[in-house]
Amino acid sequence: MKKVTKPTNEQLKIIEEPGNLVVTAKPGSGKTYTIVEKIIDISKNLLSYQGIIAISFTRKASKELEFRYKRKNIENSNHFFGTIDKFYISEIIIPFAKLLCGKGEPLEVKDSIDEHPKYKGLKNLSENKAGEGLFELLKESLREGLIFLEICGETALYILNEVPQCLLYLKARYTHIFIDEYQDCGEIQHEIFLKLVNQGIKGIAVGDLDQAIYAFSKRYSRYLLSLIGEDDFTHLEITRNHRCHKSISDYSLELMGIKRENIEKEKRVFKVNILGTDEDIIHAIEENFEELKEKYNLSKNSDFAILCRSNGTARRAAEFLTIDNKLFVDTVLDNISGNWAILYNDLLSSFYLYQMNEITVLDFVNRYINEELNYKEFRKGLELVDKIFRLNESELKSNIKDFYSIAQLVYPEQKDERIFKMLKEVLNNEEALYSFKPASENEINIMTLHKSKGLEFKCVFLLDLYKWILPPEGDWVSEEDYVQALNLHYVGITRAIESCFIMVGSQRYRVRQQDFIMAQESPFLYLNGTPNLRVDLNW
Repeated sequence: MKKVTKPTNEQLKIIEEPGNLVVTAKPGSGKTYTIVEKIIDISKNLLSYQGIIAISFTRKASKELEFRYKRKNIENSNHFFGTIDKFYISEIIIPFAKLLCGKGEPLEVKDSIDEHPKYKGLKNLSENKAGEGLFELLKESLREGLIFLEICGETALYILNEVPQCLLYLKARYTHIFIDEYQDCGEIQHEIFLKLVNQGIKGIAVGDLDQAIYAFSKRYSRYLLSLIGEDDFTHLEITRNHRCHKSISDYSLELMGIKRENIEKEKRVFKVNILGTDEDIIHAIEENFEELKEKYNLSKNSDFAILCRSNGTARRAAEFLTIDNKLFVDTVLDNISGNWAILYNDLLSSFYLYQMNEITVLDFVNRYINEELNYKEFRKGLELVDKIFRLNESELKSNIKDFYSIAQLVYPEQKDERIFKMLKEVLNNEEALYSFKPASENEINIMTLHKSKGLEFKCVFLLDLYKWILPPEGDWVSEEDYVQALNLHYVGITRAIESCFIMVGSQRYRVRQQDFIMAQESPFLYLNGTPNLRVDLNW
């Protein structure tokens, strides 16, 4: 008999909250379960013609959500489950385009504007350069039966603004809108969400701040954060399995502008002032190392990590540290967005974990493919991953076609030859490949903040918290660059489980000039109320 899962108190609050809601959820906290249970709870009180909108950013995630809802033997044909693009096209553009521009050719989705040179100017719609002339061009393309996938959000927003019947229809049919992975929302998605909420449709935004490192494609966590600060939204968290000591979590959320209640009295975030350079910082870490191991009851050197902004700082730290250490450098796959890159990174890391008996083939495939939903793909995935994991390290590059096959299997709609070429670079670069191999128990981890994504360590030392470095400064620095730097600092803080030490020297090294200058502390160290949530030390 299948065990009945009961919601935790945190999940129950979310399920029962009647108003607009922003949920921040940690990995492994039961986010999808909570969304499904809330949809079920809402469905009990809907009228016969009403439904909810449940949006995910990938087909795989939306299928998973719909499958888990239907498995509960509750059917509602009025619900919308799908990707955000599918929602724009099927619920806004196709039904209401004719009210915008009159009857024309049957509408058909086109992947690229480039294949239709007449409409190349429409690319400016996604850059907020739209004038009346561009909107006339958009209407002409719709009359010709063309829906361009790359600007379907902008098209949907224009229709919402110009066709009052569209909003009236959505409000009549749907009572709630859920958007999962809200940290991936861009400006258009955020604006449409708020437009629907302002019409009276209840909004539920679910996101994970830990995932919001990269600021690619004009999508970053500021929209999730802005909802947390809205008076019209209740902010609730799912924190089960949360790895950090509560004081570290409090500090990281305060950093991002999220005010905390019931602040932890014991502080585990420290700013350590060092008189000297990065070499002096490393020596200070060494001098205090055994005491820290004893204080936090840590037995392995691999419980510790030194996290840096760049490969250059990481290499210098490894050079100065006399304790055994493992240097991990950023590879070309670390600094690019795209699910193929994330999958290849995970596959290479897991390859080495498999050699150490710390992961199974089944563990890996379960992360990416639902056996109940996609049985054939699941079996094929097991076959491919098993073959890769059984290779010798020297055989990886000659079996690169199997990496391509697993990426096509998991993300068939996101084929990316550029990322596959980057994988080839990594497999042919000894230093890059070595960076996927875990540290042994007697080695301290040294890596960049980007490389630390998804990892966790008992005790973390953060370097490079200086003006001009984190965040970068200058005329060339965009808002996105600033946000990405802030997200990276957030990630660095939250890699720590037991304690986090922010190491600040009085001098900093400049790689390009190969000299030292007087160091100025990063403004990130004084954002919001963070100084009140840490202890300042001098070593």
